Amino acid sequence: MSLINIYMEFDILVEQILEEAGGTCTKVTGQQSSSRKDKKYMRCVKTKTGYKRVHYGDPKLRIKKSNPKKRKAFRARHKCSSAKPGTARYFSCKNW
Repeated sequence: MSLINIYMEFDILVEQILEEAGGTCTKVTGQQSSSRKDKKYMRCVKTKTGYKRVHYGDPKLRIKKSNPKKRKAFRARHKCSSAKPGTARYFSCKNW
């Protein structure tokens, strides 16, 4: 077996493992529950080089956006006015 064939088989195995684990983003998706234990939500977003997965939100906290004081404090604390699209901070602010 040549070295090139071994590399090709390895690449195929890596792709299969990533697909099974949901590790690749191939299109922009809406908000989903995250595959990570420490995050609540996940999205796939388009970047200049392709697609990336963004995890955000604390699974232990609820969003209390009906309270104007809490909403104002959250937006000030996270600097929502300067959040760039495609970042975890942007999506977290957008939920509020």
